[in-house]
Amino acid sequence: MSTRDHAALLAIARGARLHEHLITQRVSVVTASGTRIGTDTLRRLEEAGLVTRDTSHPLHAGQPVTLTAAGRTALSASHRPPLPATAPGQRAAGAWPVTPSRTP
Repeated sequence: MSTRDHAALLAIARGARLHEHLITQRVSVVTASGTRIGTDTLRRLEEAGLVTRDTSHPLHAGQPVTLTAAGRTALSASHRPPLPATAPGQRAAGAWPVTPSRTP
């Protein structure tokens, strides 16, 4: 899953609606945070079975968009595992070298 799709799923998980602008006829998903998601991204997520929308509501009033069980699974599976703890006295990879203390 691409980073853009992952971000869209996270935004939709908090609540989203598909709206059609009455004058321009432009359709987009507006999330609870105010983020807009394009119809191409929505279509891709729908085809993958990750989101679904409630078509019983009219498009101009806003159709709720929700995650499916597969979408929730994809979000939870995409979390990275925690980094392993380093042993005492051992430096983490990429850490600055420890400078020896000076004794006068």
